[in-house]
Amino acid sequence: MDRTTETAARPAAAAESGKPPKRSPLSRLSFGHVVMISAGLLAFLLNVLIIRGKGETVEVLVAAHTISAGSRLAAQDIAYELVDAGGPFVDRVLSRETVPPMMGHVVIRDVISGAPLLADDLRPTAAPGGGRAMSIPVAPGQAVGAALYVGDRIDVITVDEDRSRFIAAGIEVLSVSSGGDRTLGDRFGVTVAVSRSQALAIAEALDRGSIHLVRSTGTGAGRTAS
Repeated sequence: MDRTTETAARPAAAAESGKPPKRSPLSRLSFGHVVMISAGLLAFLLNVLIIRGKGETVEVLVAAHTISAGSRLAAQDIAYELVDAGGPFVDRVLSRETVPPMMGHVVIRDVISGAPLLADDLRPTAAPGGGRAMSIPVAPGQAVGAALYVGDRIDVITVDEDRSRFIAAGIEVLSVSSGGDRTLGDRFGVTVAVSRSQALAIAEALDRGSIHLVRSTGTGAGRTAS
């Protein structure tokens, strides 16, 4: 069989098999199909942009008026504004959810009216009731064998020239150093809440005499030293 006869036989064989010749899927798309698919993709992209646009602002805490450094944050000091979610420092600005634990904290820098209030702008008060925090380094044997815990109340006794006296009573323990703090040597540190006069008396006793800490929790804490 020559080539002409073979070529003519191929369509006849295809017709006899009953199977139409294969066509590319793209050949079936008309101009109208292309327009419809393009319109659908465009609508999808627009919806994504709209959804993203709705989430591009967040509510943050701002100063309702100028707040001076050293002030304690109060409800009247704050307001809320919507800002760009992609703006600088947004992850550090306080929100309605993060501000409650910060109320009463001390503002450490001047914040002008309308400026965002950052978490870094606030510090907890040194001690409850506006008191001061003071660390007392002491040997464990002079501090109930170091069996002191946060929330305990202690009395402070000084021994100077064979004379003992209370210089603070019923003061609150704010923190206790870990036993692994090598900077204290054979001592450990107790941080307590003190008044101005108690801080001066304890500092003087540490410099000139010997300090003893007495655990007074549950024994009338809050009394004044005589």
